[in-house]
Amino acid sequence: MGGREYRVGRFTLQPFRQLLEGESPVSIGRKALEILSVLAKAEGALVTKDELMTAVWPNLVVEDNALQVQNAALRKLLGADAELLSTVHGFGYRLAAMPVTPGARPAEPPEAASIQAPSHHHLVPIALTALCAACLVAAGLWLFRDHLPWPAGPREARVAVLPFDTQGQAGAARGFADGLLDEILGELSDNQIQAVSRTESRALRGAAAGAAIDRLGVDLLLDGTVRTDGKTIDVHLFLDDARERVSIWSDEFHGPADMAQALQAQVATQAANVVHWGKTGRSGKVRLDAATLAAFIAGRESTTGIRNSSDGSALAYYRKVVAAAPDFSWGHSGVAVSDAFALMGMPESPLKQQRRAETRTEATRALELEPYNGEAYLALELAWPPLDWKGRETLLIKGITADPAFEPAAMMEGRLLWVVGRGRDALPWFRRAHDIDPLHNGETWSLALSLAAQGRVPESQATVAQMQAHWPNHVSTRDARFWTSIVTGAAGNALALLADPSIRPRAMDQKSVEAWSSTLKAISSDDAAAKAVAMVQVEEAATAGSINRGEALTLLAMLGDLDDAFAQAQLYRPANPYSPPYLFLAPTTAMRADPRFMPLARKLGFVSYWQATGNWPDFCSEPGLPYDCQVEASKAAKYVRN
Repeated sequence: MGGREYRVGRFTLQPFRQLLEGESPVSIGRKALEILSVLAKAEGALVTKDELMTAVWPNLVVEDNALQVQNAALRKLLGADAELLSTVHGFGYRLAAMPVTPGARPAEPPEAASIQAPSHHHLVPIALTALCAACLVAAGLWLFRDHLPWPAGPREARVAVLPFDTQGQAGAARGFADGLLDEILGELSDNQIQAVSRTESRALRGAAAGAAIDRLGVDLLLDGTVRTDGKTIDVHLFLDDARERVSIWSDEFHGPADMAQALQAQVATQAANVVHWGKTGRSGKVRLDAATLAAFIAGRESTTGIRNSSDGSALAYYRKVVAAAPDFSWGHSGVAVSDAFALMGMPESPLKQQRRAETRTEATRALELEPYNGEAYLALELAWPPLDWKGRETLLIKGITADPAFEPAAMMEGRLLWVVGRGRDALPWFRRAHDIDPLHNGETWSLALSLAAQGRVPESQATVAQMQAHWPNHVSTRDARFWTSIVTGAAGNALALLADPSIRPRAMDQKSVEAWSSTLKAISSDDAAAKAVAMVQVEEAATAGSINRGEALTLLAMLGDLDDAFAQAQLYRPANPYSPPYLFLAPTTAMRADPRFMPLARKLGFVSYWQATGNWPDFCSEPGLPYDCQVEASKAAKYVRN
């Protein structure tokens, strides 16, 4: 890894890249990372408030408390090492960070061969000389920074949230609109998105708006209208290009007036998502025009399932982006990841081979344009042979290392560990993904189910409640409500969800509802005849494709029919990372205690992963398991070789 690193307590800082604890990247906001990097590079010297503001928010006017907010977040992150970051009241800040000698920390993972570092005694005179020279050069560069010959780095797009217009009952509409503005600004702040101040935003309306936009350097305007008749509230939200004066995105939201707070949370979540994507398209080396940015945001909405949830829709939008802006890395990675997700449901065919090749080509191009594009690594991982778990994990870790702030990579690492039976190790990755981006509905559902599976039921319920507030009718919210009920044994709650088409999982048809309902009722009644009927319904639903093989083996295991559960397991392929880890949930405990489980695990590639990594699944350490995992795994692997 090129460039100097710094030791900050128990952490290692790679300036402007990432913060590590051991070899694991730490979730940290971009501005917080920049502040930490500027302070570390000062190597213990005082950095004034003005110097920090200039370095982190160049040519921007931000709220006076921006530094305090970021430094408070940094101290919370540093925890026991928070005392290393000190405030010199009235002057600035100082960080006690130690430079790390190049070569002292291996750049490759621990299993890679390490290179012996030279003796520190021989390096001291050289380091001191180099440090003095570097300080002189740095001082000269700082004094003449405005006259240097190279161009400035890309400017981060500025966003303004305007006070919303109101219609209908003036007092009620104004109160809701003001509360919504607070909620949106809070979501933006929580997600490390800096908006211009409220005072500045007010100047962006009226005849002088154009001059104010130019003066403040605003790129994007989030505006809206709130209307209420006292019974319902209607919100029309839209994102405009401040300079081209055209609309980039819009959406409508509706809700009852007596649930105003829930509606505010829902609107604010979507607004923060859209602003994030808008800034992504305007803050890099390539700045998308209004039409292309609109296509990019629509692609992101399709990818995350907010609107137009299909790989085909997302792919069409991203291809428009690539055609208009061929050097925009995230357009290419969008094409790649859309192709990769489509691969999961496709049988092997020339078309699948073509899509796989396009995935690799587009992901490679994205990394050529931006080596730190985490989405490109994610696309490569999804296109990798599905049962090569170690190869897939290697790509995910590369992506996480290259782009620590790209939350889906952490989420997918958690899901991979989940699927191979390492649920305890998966949970920290889900937490990290949620900390990076609390607005991603897909990873929130994974966190909710992971918490439930690890026995953290109150936390799981709180996470589901958050999803209900932010995405009340989203597919992930429905799945989270249902599957957390199944994992925690709340059969009554699951049956109530199944009975209501408006809240049960969207993918369920009548056959799947009947199979699940019959199973849950039969288990509750412990009636042998009812169980027999449920077994038949499960088999029929699996044959018809109404439930997948993972669901079928889970239901049959719950009914005590292990023979048919293992028969379904022979047809099961854990290809979809968004599905629950059926074989490692509580309802399938009996299967893991059966001698047939380890040969099944070998067939699905789990044994190869466990043996290659030395990381065994959670159930192997559970009391009462009637066999030794490593012994049975070796037998299964030997049987295959013979």
